[in-house]
Amino acid sequence: MSQSIEIDEMVSLERGEIDRRIYSDPAIFELEMERIFARSWLFLCHESQIHEPGDFFQSVMGRDNVLVVRQKDQTVKAMLNTCAHRGNAVCRAEEGNTKSFLCTYHGWSYGIDGKLLGVPGFKTFYAGQLDKSKHGLAQVAQVASYKGFIFGTHDISAPPLEQFLGATGRLGLDMIAARGDMAVVPGIQKFIIDCNWKIAVDNLFDWYHPQITHVSAFSPGVLGLDPGRTTTEKIDMSDVNMDSGGALDMPGIGIIGTKFDQVVVLGEYGHAIGGPTASSLGNPDFDKGWRATPQARAALGPVGVEVAGHPNIFPTTWVTSVTGQLSLRIPRSPAQTEIWWFTLVDRNLPRETRDFIVSSACRVFGPAGVLEQDDGENWSQATAQTRGVASRRMKHQLTMGLGRGKIIKEGGLARVEGLTNEHGQLWTYHSWAQWMKGLGWEELLKATTPGEYI
Repeated sequence: MSQSIEIDEMVSLERGEIDRRIYSDPAIFELEMERIFARSWLFLCHESQIHEPGDFFQSVMGRDNVLVVRQKDQTVKAMLNTCAHRGNAVCRAEEGNTKSFLCTYHGWSYGIDGKLLGVPGFKTFYAGQLDKSKHGLAQVAQVASYKGFIFGTHDISAPPLEQFLGATGRLGLDMIAARGDMAVVPGIQKFIIDCNWKIAVDNLFDWYHPQITHVSAFSPGVLGLDPGRTTTEKIDMSDVNMDSGGALDMPGIGIIGTKFDQVVVLGEYGHAIGGPTASSLGNPDFDKGWRATPQARAALGPVGVEVAGHPNIFPTTWVTSVTGQLSLRIPRSPAQTEIWWFTLVDRNLPRETRDFIVSSACRVFGPAGVLEQDDGENWSQATAQTRGVASRRMKHQLTMGLGRGKIIKEGGLARVEGLTNEHGQLWTYHSWAQWMKGLGWEELLKATTPGEYI
């Protein structure tokens, strides 16, 4: 009970205050590994990456490296990448196709289903007494797929994936799946930023920072174009204005900052979506075009079709609404987060269009992305300032719109409408606190079900 009280003191939904210790305290990080990453459903890979039997992709669940493998019967298994003998990795490749896995320490070999096949010296050294059936690769407790997105959880008692995702989580993934016959572009971008994973996560709901942080990214020749322009057209800065409130106004993008319509969707277990409405994007061809298809309208629903912000599947799966990418924020230490970027495109698009989408995605996000470089500097500085004796006594302030967010429940979704706010961040931290208390699944569901106001 005392631990729960302390967690409640660290995150105040009423005051909009976050204790900075949660970003740098090693004990809190260890508790996160146990109470969040060892229990939650976590994104592993997309089905397009493991299409044929023997195809595998190496992913991460907390600190555990896992192998996601397509089986001969077309089912998918996920298993820990650690030999049952002495713990060495049985696969060092990030992805590929194989008939078996081999530990390079002592030569134990495993089938693609994780069963132990071969043990050097089985008759001589073990006198044939080793029970191979008991020493296969450890299996991930549950593996499931939603519209091609494969998730896993270490908790056998966790609710089914679709129930865990709920309407908000499913909508977030539908915002990619509904665009067509989606497949991951080969090559996952991976890099490390010196920041706490929660700061990287809460930034995706932050539509207050682009007008300052990313102002240079919208200069001529940096991003180079907006979604509605051709690859040869440059943005004319004479078209860019700063309104009286300091918001950046760009043709084809709209006003970035405080002056556009925003909708924040709050979901059970901590899932959320935050950002502009589809109507306020100002570019029907780039984003709204696919939304008008019968496939998209059926998947998104009458309320969801107007949601165009950034979804986060709690804890660390970010879906980008505009570029159609998926990003993982993988915690490596209290002050280091590994970022993974998956770029998905419709297989049926013309090659030139596909190439343009991939080029644009790389220009925006990833290690060479102009927005990610801007953000990374902020995140690393914000994390560093939580380690000072005096600095960490200060609270992070999330009071924009606090207490004024009336929650509208319609179409199976709980949403807040209005201008730029910090409701998405607040909901994420509130839900984080509930997970950190170690609540049972029923209690956790109740504690993370949206009420009337935020």
